[in-house]
Amino acid sequence: MKKYLVIIPTYNEAINIERLLKEIIGLNIVNLHVLVVDDNSPDGTGLIVRKNIKKYPNKIFILDRKKKEGLGRAYIAGFKWALQKGYQNIISMDADFSHDPKYLPDLIDKSNDYDVVIGSRYVKGGSIVGWQWHRYLNSWGANFMTRLLLGLKQRDVTAGFKCYSRNFLESLDLDKIISNGYAFQVEMVNLAHDLNCNIIEVPITFIDRRAGESKISGELKRSIKVVLELAKRKKTYWQFIKFGIVGFIGTVIDLGIYNLLAIIFGFNIYFSRVISFTLATSNNYILNRKWTFQSHNKKIIQEFGKFFFISIIGLGMNLGIMKIINPLVKDISSEIIRKNIPVIIAIIIVLFWNYFSNKLWTFKDKK
Repeated sequence: MKKYLVIIPTYNEAINIERLLKEIIGLNIVNLHVLVVDDNSPDGTGLIVRKNIKKYPNKIFILDRKKKEGLGRAYIAGFKWALQKGYQNIISMDADFSHDPKYLPDLIDKSNDYDVVIGSRYVKGGSIVGWQWHRYLNSWGANFMTRLLLGLKQRDVTAGFKCYSRNFLESLDLDKIISNGYAFQVEMVNLAHDLNCNIIEVPITFIDRRAGESKISGELKRSIKVVLELAKRKKTYWQFIKFGIVGFIGTVIDLGIYNLLAIIFGFNIYFSRVISFTLATSNNYILNRKWTFQSHNKKIIQEFGKFFFISIIGLGMNLGIMKIINPLVKDISSEIIRKNIPVIIAIIIVLFWNYFSNKLWTFKDKK
């Protein structure tokens, strides 16, 4: 029969750990065990776990570490322990009740068919309780940008409540995982994605920590570094750099023609914008086809039509953004600055739209 292991990293979780262990064991799931990976908590978390080990022999285990090295290192130590002990599925879980034990049967059930099961806050049926709007916005934004940079399809890539298959974990070189902190959650999803593993998200209600202190302070900067490092290893990252270079060249052409028509010859700024944008777009298509995406599609007219269609939508967005920003800069005395600020801001925003739309449609890799 399959054996399942819940890994719970702890540091100063004495206020939560006993009740959490009781609830997990109380589910009475056959062959479900718990491993607490404790980073030498000074509040006595380890002592409480040992008391519960005596209460539930062969159900609860503890792995003591000498010092606090971060969430990622704690999980890696737990994964190695689980693989040595022959567990088929390994579940990562927080100690603060933000991950409700009642969802464990759902994760275990799906683990029969999937390599990675994510307890997700952002799929249909998932939710968050106890967060203020700005924290929700930060989390949603972090997920959105991470998905774009790494090309991930999953909605909740920063989730910590997951079930991994033994096969997936054995396929990794755990010592080469670069994240020590919370970005570890992203890196694991990214690794599973790159290995073409079967991944599914199941909805959960995430409940904000009610007791104890949060460990997330200072993690944002470190997480950004990890995500950027992971992005550098991907084809998408370098494509985006190339697309940006092509966009810069197109922008020089765009702004040059725009200033020539609007400022030197005095044409209407929106008419000038349409002409400059059209010529720059044609240039961008040629460079992106040959260099950025290296397309071999023989249906050039159809491909150009898609590129131009996306660009037209981008143009509409561009003009809309200009209309919004123009009144905000009307009091700037310099005509050159006043007329170019809305254009530059619009170009930057539309760059992201153009890149991902063309990657996923115009120049989509048929393989």
